[in-house]
Amino acid sequence: MSGEAFQTRESGSSSGVASAACRSADPAHEIGVLQDRVARLEVELVTCQRLATLGNMAAVVAHEFNNLMTAVLARSQDALSRDDVPAMRKALVRTVTNSQKAVDITQHLMGFAGAIEVPLEACSVAAAVREAIDTTTRPFDKDTIELCITVDEGLCVRARRILLEQVLLNLLLNARKAIGRNGVISVSARREGDAVQIDICDTGHGFTQDELDSRINPYLAAEAGTASSWQPAGFGLNTCRVIAHRHGASIQAFANETEGCTFRLQWPAVPAAS
Repeated sequence: MSGEAFQTRESGSSSGVASAACRSADPAHEIGVLQDRVARLEVELVTCQRLATLGNMAAVVAHEFNNLMTAVLARSQDALSRDDVPAMRKALVRTVTNSQKAVDITQHLMGFAGAIEVPLEACSVAAAVREAIDTTTRPFDKDTIELCITVDEGLCVRARRILLEQVLLNLLLNARKAIGRNGVISVSARREGDAVQIDICDTGHGFTQDELDSRINPYLAAEAGTASSWQPAGFGLNTCRVIAHRHGASIQAFANETEGCTFRLQWPAVPAAS
């Protein structure tokens, strides 16, 4: 009896193995299994990309907060040290302005991470340049840096104004850092077909063209979710890249013939009929 039972179980086991072997030999079954695995991996990949984007955006937001709050702190400390009521009022006005900017920038940048569409408007390039300069922590002339602005008042691009200003602020701060003291920063803009070309040029200690072409420009051309690290370019350029790409704009760097670098934005222009 026990032998028969054993034989029955053994026979059933052999039948199961044979059945599994038949299934594994079925191409349609194998393709279905692989497709299921690929689908699960795609879901996991999207989740990982979203988390990476959120981490990227958190770093960007922290960087932009630092830019804005440093200016607030510097102006406030200066006003308090002089016990100057008008200066204190100006400092308070800048505090309110920059605090609101910080809130708006956070909302917009985190909206990027959630793939939220950013409503665009006609933005004056000249006005954006002026606001970016006003937002800097310290007047450029205190570091013997000359500002040369050549931007027609009629030039307009399609953008979120506060984000365009933030791109320009980051590029101006990078130019100032490259110079240190005693130099020139030039900001110019002109219409080029369907875009407005904005150049921020400095006379600082920049990269060679080979360095720019091998390290910086490939990074600036990559989509926000494809570059593995922003360390070669810094947080400021990472912010510029993310914002520019979400506006359909591009950013590229060139080594000047004499000294320093030029960062060039190609930003969609407002149609002439607008």
